[in-house]
Amino acid sequence: MNETINKLSAGGIALNKNKILVIKWNSKNTIEFPKGQIEPNETKENACIREVLEETGYETIIIESLGDITFEFDWDDGKHYRKNVTYYLLKLANDNSPSPNREDNEDFENIWLTIEEAKELLTFDTDKEILNRAINKIK
Repeated sequence: MNETINKLSAGGIALNKNKILVIKWNSKNTIEFPKGQIEPNETKENACIREVLEETGYETIIIESLGDITFEFDWDDGKHYRKNVTYYLLKLANDNSPSPNREDNEDFENIWLTIEEAKELLTFDTDKEILNRAINKIK
């Protein structure tokens, strides 16, 4: 068995007018929350804000932590990964139109969903679990 590579990431659930922000990957055909790797010397909070901005173009403000989710997967590179993602509940910082700064391989689009739509459409159980945590905080 290959060694397990640990990755630390941060992501967020942005709320606006009773809708939540997700990204739809066209190539992978998945719907999930924006998240990404924590850079060296970067806090989890700063990574969350930066990744959501880069992936969606929205400037956000952290409302509160939603805790961590850990999952494992095998990637196309033949390696096994254990990923720990710290999620935050977010609100939009302003009404500006988004201007994402996506990487070439990031062929996704922003979608605003109601909570009910998100429960149905999110691809991964880990995202559904973090959505449930967010719902409990919103109530």
